[in-house]
Amino acid sequence: MIGASIDHGVTRAEAFLARLEGRRDALRIRREELTREIELAKGRLAVKDEVEAFIEAVHGSASRRSLSAFETLLTALVQEVLPGEKPVALDLSTGRGLASLDICVRRPDGTLEDVLEDNGGALTNVIGMALRLIAVVKADVACFLALDEADCWIAPDRVSSFYKVLEDGAARLGVQCLAVSHHDLSQFSGKFHIARIIGEPISGVDVQSPDTGAAWDEAQPGLRFIRLVNVQAYKDATLHLSPGVNALIGPNNRGKSTFIRALRAVFYGEARDSLVRAGAKAASVEIGVAGNRTLRFTRQPRRSPVNIWSLHEADGSIVEEQGMRYETGGRSVPDWVADLIRIRKVEDLDVHIAHQKFPVFLLGETASRRSAVLSIGQEAGYIRDMLVIHRERCRQDNDLVRSGERELIAIDETIDGLKELDALRSRLLDIRCQGEDLKDVSARLQRLQQRASQLADLGRYLEKAQARADVTAKLPEAEQLTHLTRMVERSRERERLGERVIGLGQSLTRGKARLAALQSLPEALPILENTSSAQNILKRMNDLRSAALIAQSRVVQVDEGLKSVEADMAQLIEETGGLCPTCGSPVKPENLLDHHAHSSHSLTPSERLTA
Repeated sequence: MIGASIDHGVTRAEAFLARLEGRRDALRIRREELTREIELAKGRLAVKDEVEAFIEAVHGSASRRSLSAFETLLTALVQEVLPGEKPVALDLSTGRGLASLDICVRRPDGTLEDVLEDNGGALTNVIGMALRLIAVVKADVACFLALDEADCWIAPDRVSSFYKVLEDGAARLGVQCLAVSHHDLSQFSGKFHIARIIGEPISGVDVQSPDTGAAWDEAQPGLRFIRLVNVQAYKDATLHLSPGVNALIGPNNRGKSTFIRALRAVFYGEARDSLVRAGAKAASVEIGVAGNRTLRFTRQPRRSPVNIWSLHEADGSIVEEQGMRYETGGRSVPDWVADLIRIRKVEDLDVHIAHQKFPVFLLGETASRRSAVLSIGQEAGYIRDMLVIHRERCRQDNDLVRSGERELIAIDETIDGLKELDALRSRLLDIRCQGEDLKDVSARLQRLQQRASQLADLGRYLEKAQARADVTAKLPEAEQLTHLTRMVERSRERERLGERVIGLGQSLTRGKARLAALQSLPEALPILENTSSAQNILKRMNDLRSAALIAQSRVVQVDEGLKSVEADMAQLIEETGGLCPTCGSPVKPENLLDHHAHSSHSLTPSERLTA
């Protein structure tokens, strides 16, 4: 026991020491790794400014490469709509560390004029439309563009050229367009899909719009229709859209821009209670999208949620895919709407849907915001991501240096506290050797104790044997023992004879008593004076004999009936396949009526199920 206890204690101490050594080794490895990481982080931080300057230089170089292509494209579009107009010039500079873009036209003497401040609305409108097309195509978003009164600043004789450029650009770039205009565009192009506003705001307005379903493939991206239900002046109106250029025309103040406001409510979340038709409880905007689905936006004043976005199948049910139900309420546009339809703001710019009050795209922004159009696209996106990753990495490096140095101090303190482990290992080995010696001594002592116990047992056995020998020595001789044995046998035989004589005497006494009783009986039978009771008994016996004969005949009839019933029971059991018709358990004709003999309690689970 002592050796086992010592061995157990030493083993536990060795296990604990091994854990401490493992922790010390892990801390040393961590110290080496952390030291290397801190050194690398400090090295990256040392060149932080140089790397950031290089990325910004690459960004500027990419932006300058885009300038020439933008200038050529904008100039060509302007010359197409406004022949003889000055060429477009883009001036990229840097102010307060931010890129700045000025959109100008170049005079014959080489000086520049600001497009918005120094020129007319026609030039401003054409360049704004062109910048929208460029932004939509460069950005990874839906190819859709909605222009509100895009031609309002253009002379009537140049409207045809404006829409010819829009039609040609949309066809080449694959952009679906919706243009709101007060001109009758049907005289300019036969390729437009023209829809007209009819009616008066007081009596109610509607839309004349031919169905465009045949122009669409089911999976083709784009907006199929815009349906307004109880939206301002519209009770229920549907504007069908084709994949190309669509125009909604009509006089001023007829509700053309309501469709633009409806689109901004659905995709930008710009909705107010004034969107709801007077007297209606809610307004809804439905937009047909790919896959015969419908995106629905509902505005319900004084209710929560005030706005609801939902996506519906062709049968009207709400779409549910991969455990997600496409129905969300609130004031902000749900992420799934932007992910599915891909109409969203780009660089916080209204790229897709022009605002009626701010029709000029980008030109009214600050110079730094105007430069954002150069950042739209894959190459610029990569460069921006590089800069974001670099700055995030520098932030992580700063955090690593601060937290890593604190961790190094804690690791060194812990390792210093574990420096005595080697000495403890040596002492534990000595204790292990001493324990082995103690185990040997304990084993020898245990063997000696076993020998002493055996000797004590032998002493007790010897004492018992000596006592038996003393008793044996006092026993009589063999002849004397034989004589005593014969005497005992004779005594037992006399005892058996005495018991037998006593039994015979008792039998003799009982026989004498019976003889005396028989001798006291009379010699002749007495004569009965009244025999009526005997006659009655005899009559009853005769009646009982007659009743017994009748009962026997009835028993015969019952037996015959039982045989008929047994035949019917056998036929019934044969028809049910050997199963009881009440409980469904196996049964025979002779035990059909004995319910306990074939109860379902004695059936197996499978037989009960079958029953």
